[in-house]
Amino acid sequence: MLPITDNVLIFTMIMSVILFSLLVGAKLKIPDLVLLLIAGAFMGEHGFHVLERSSAITLFGEIGLIFIMFLAGLEIDLYQFSRTKSRSVGFGLLTFIFPQVLGTIAVRYALDLNWTASVLMASMFASHTLLAYPAAARLGIHRTEPVTISVGATIITDTLALLVLAVVADAAEGEVMNPLFWGGLILGLIILVVVITQLIPRLARWFFQHVTESGGAQFLFVLALVGACAYLSEYARMKPIIGAFLAGAAFNHQIPEHSPLMNRLAFAGNNLFIPFFLISVGMMVEPNRLIGDWKTWEVIIAMVVLVIITKGIAAWVAAKIYGYNSDERGVMFGLTVVQAAATLAAALVGFEAGILDENALNGAIAMIMVTVPLGTWVTDRYGRRVAMAAKSSKRITKITEQRMVLSVSNPVTAARLTDLAFLMRDTSVPGAVYPLTIVREQTDTEEAVSRGEKLLAQCMTQASSADVSVEPHVRVDLNVSDGIIRAVRELRGSTVLAGWGGDHNRGSRIFGTINQSLTQNCPSRLILCRITRPPNTTRVLRFPFPPLAEHREDLGTLIRETKLLAKQIGAQLHVYLSGKAAVELEARIEKTSPGCDTTYIVKDTWTESRKRMFEEVHEDDLIVLPQIRRNTLLWTPTLDSLPELIARHFPYTKLLIAYPGLSSNPIGGSAPVVLPATSKFPAVHGVDLPPELDGSERIQQLLDHGLSDDPDMADDAYPLLLDSAKLNPIELTHGVILIHGHCGQKENSVLLVGCGESDQPFLSLPHTPKVIVALISPRGDTPEIHLRALAAVARRFRDQDVTQAINQAGSAQEICTILSPRTGE
Repeated sequence: MLPITDNVLIFTMIMSVILFSLLVGAKLKIPDLVLLLIAGAFMGEHGFHVLERSSAITLFGEIGLIFIMFLAGLEIDLYQFSRTKSRSVGFGLLTFIFPQVLGTIAVRYALDLNWTASVLMASMFASHTLLAYPAAARLGIHRTEPVTISVGATIITDTLALLVLAVVADAAEGEVMNPLFWGGLILGLIILVVVITQLIPRLARWFFQHVTESGGAQFLFVLALVGACAYLSEYARMKPIIGAFLAGAAFNHQIPEHSPLMNRLAFAGNNLFIPFFLISVGMMVEPNRLIGDWKTWEVIIAMVVLVIITKGIAAWVAAKIYGYNSDERGVMFGLTVVQAAATLAAALVGFEAGILDENALNGAIAMIMVTVPLGTWVTDRYGRRVAMAAKSSKRITKITEQRMVLSVSNPVTAARLTDLAFLMRDTSVPGAVYPLTIVREQTDTEEAVSRGEKLLAQCMTQASSADVSVEPHVRVDLNVSDGIIRAVRELRGSTVLAGWGGDHNRGSRIFGTINQSLTQNCPSRLILCRITRPPNTTRVLRFPFPPLAEHREDLGTLIRETKLLAKQIGAQLHVYLSGKAAVELEARIEKTSPGCDTTYIVKDTWTESRKRMFEEVHEDDLIVLPQIRRNTLLWTPTLDSLPELIARHFPYTKLLIAYPGLSSNPIGGSAPVVLPATSKFPAVHGVDLPPELDGSERIQQLLDHGLSDDPDMADDAYPLLLDSAKLNPIELTHGVILIHGHCGQKENSVLLVGCGESDQPFLSLPHTPKVIVALISPRGDTPEIHLRALAAVARRFRDQDVTQAINQAGSAQEICTILSPRTGE
């Protein structure tokens, strides 16, 4: 018997309708929200009366409405809005004012409604939903300015439309529109915005740092806060949907777009709560009014025609003001004419408050059914022309496939490394993620393989939550690093992500012997990761560019991945540049997509740039450090100890060290570096150091005696070498450190060698070196010349015979003889 009253059968019926709408909508290319509204109309008491609009359906419907507005705030690109702020605000005001003002007047006199109903109905025309945005993204025009300002305009017009809804609803409840009302409304809104936007990011960052997503804790945390914000908005005399929208905007930077948490929220909203809301709204529609009731058709036609005309006028005026052509104007109209979320919210609130009748509710649903396919078609039609016009001038770095190999070895790093890979993946490029664990061949190999499979199962769980293609692999090998390298070749991996090695012996202070072997032999790009906290808790992503970084073969890929990561986690990107390449690098970074909030810090030298970064680093930051493999053309010893230095000074800061793929022309083991024609191997001068001197005194003594013919240069060099010794001393071999700097007007570089045992501490080093090597290059030398000289000096110490002879030397003069330039240098 109808209506159905059994709760289990009711739930089964609604789930079946949601499934049917999803499948049929995909086949017929009809938005499933249209089919759900129609299904609700036929199942409701005004249709075949299959179901009652019970309290359970109403409850889930209200949650669905809150979810619609929450996801709308969560999915807004705040960076795009800030990037074209003035034009976004301008178009947002135009696409709100024209529909609101013209719509109010037309509805008042054409449909003979009162002013309150006319204003509320016109607010439905003013708002819009970006359901046509995927069509623009599919054509590759989603980063063009017309699309960007249309997205930004959504924030303005939907917020204003929701404010109109709040005011009209209060007026309908008998509120007096006096200055006290408006003052209280504005003050309440300000307090609501401040509380939500300031409190939620802090709470979310703290919670995400201490609680993982295993078990759905983060998902439930977000739901609870969204509900709290929706309820809190009532104290500010606002509707719950406004609090939900603000909560979404506040969570915008905390929930990455391609994270497991975002996937769970979107799944729960799009497949459960929002369909319940659409069915619930559809059940209030009276289909029989469409038969023989001219008044209903009059309202439907008027609403559909008015929204198309007023949105069209707004797009035409904006295009004239900002100088867009007819195709770009068509894209703007297609994106902003679509009605859905805010329209349904206004219609439902107005209907339940008695401001609007069934005809207006039917008209709102008819608007959705007409504007959704219309907007998608218009965006696709004119978007193709925009894409063709931009194709010739648009510079895009083409990637044919992205195959990311994750070397995982323990549960903690496995989960975080998997999340990081999802955040760095470019979803527009085909490819997959390959979690890989290597099991050493031993007596209990089967048991070790079983443990490896359980470890990879965690990666698969993460992947299922993030909807990413994942292919796990377990390999058995005698040597872990060799196993990884072989697997990378077989899988044709483009990028390898490996976690913290954990072995801090002298040979591998920061990445362990396995990762040290990977940096030397892995053929693909390699990113070594120290993820101490969840990536989405990052406030600032710091991206320093050492000298010669502009010559990296993978520079475009590295910039794109870093900007994508910053955009995904909602972090500010701070780029540290220095030297003559700064202008070129800044221009290249700006041209590389995606766009993100970027700040450039430019200094004269790399030393100043690095020092500035060290002053600004916070424990919630993430550093992406471009590194170079040993024995390649761009390698210099100054970079080798930088990761260790960062790890020591900032133990809680997240760190990614990016190595390019192996070059086809590496420099052989002890082959000399080919310096520019204007450069020679540094002249070597020796100074014996007394044992009673401390670190700074030893440097001063070295300069006073080594540069006795140029005391001014010695004075200039002292603070530079002292700074180098404090921040970045290079240990060439045990008991030998290298410091360096630019100063003076000499024609060639000078290499000072200080020798002497001492029991006095040497600055912050754990042990006092016997030999101090100081390279001083002329101030006019380019970074390339200086760094190649450094590489030549460091390479001399890689010769075991040289190292052994230096350790046995009893004076600085003996060491100078050993290091003196060879024939041809």
